[in-house]
Amino acid sequence: MTDAQETVAVVTDSAASLPENEVRDLGIQVVPMTIAIGDDVYPDGGPRPVEVVEKAARRRVTTSAPSPGAYLQTLEALGGRPVVIATVARRMSASFQSAVTAAAYGEAGRVDVVDTGTAAGGQGLVVMAAARAARSGSSLEEVTRVARHVAARVRLIAFLDQLDYLAGSGRVPGIVARAGRSLGVHAMFEFARGHVLRRRPARTVGGAMVRIVAACRADAHPGARLRAAVLESGEPRAAEALSALVHELAPDAELYVAPLSSVVLAHTGPGLTGLAWWWETEPQPRDAARR
Repeated sequence: MTDAQETVAVVTDSAASLPENEVRDLGIQVVPMTIAIGDDVYPDGGPRPVEVVEKAARRRVTTSAPSPGAYLQTLEALGGRPVVIATVARRMSASFQSAVTAAAYGEAGRVDVVDTGTAAGGQGLVVMAAARAARSGSSLEEVTRVARHVAARVRLIAFLDQLDYLAGSGRVPGIVARAGRSLGVHAMFEFARGHVLRRRPARTVGGAMVRIVAACRADAHPGARLRAAVLESGEPRAAEALSALVHELAPDAELYVAPLSSVVLAHTGPGLTGLAWWWETEPQPRDAARR
């Protein structure tokens, strides 16, 4: 078995929107991003998501990636253990570059930085897969391989009542947001490779959910196990309904609900529901003794 001092640590930023129990049980280290509401600056999680939405109507809200110093402080606290840092998509945030800068100050060859290419539940699934591999006693190289393997396969599709927040942050054109609002439909998008990709809007919430689950089903392979996260931003009934559809598709799915962090919510706005998933088609590392 790998010595405790050599067990790989997995670090991420708070955009992963991981539930506290998953962070605790898998030993994941989360470096908070920051959120500024007017002149007040807080670590992610300082203001509750509902407060972000309420205050955003009256004051400007901006977000920032963790600084290199914040990552370096976390690395130093890990006492020289090998580390994999899995960040939110580099095209959406400076978190990846901050982690790379911090890693350059660490012990050579002992910190790998992985761009998950996604965020929220998608990022969380990558991080959790890496953390499970680390907990099994896998080497730094193997944990990094697992993170990259899942990052290349994870998908995230979601829907919103409106795209005004994403338009305000430059993620989608303003004309698209206005069109969706005027038509009274539910905007749908896929977050892939760091980009927000528009999908055909849905006329009803139920229709949006059916289409998301159909996309998930289309990725399935015989014998594969579904690992998924339901994204939720203040719409628990919608999250429950989507979870039920996922369990109908794959009764043995490993599924958790991922409430959006305040930083993510500042960009998407309220009312987002979605699904992030990947199908595990090959065994992930479980037995350190085989090495």
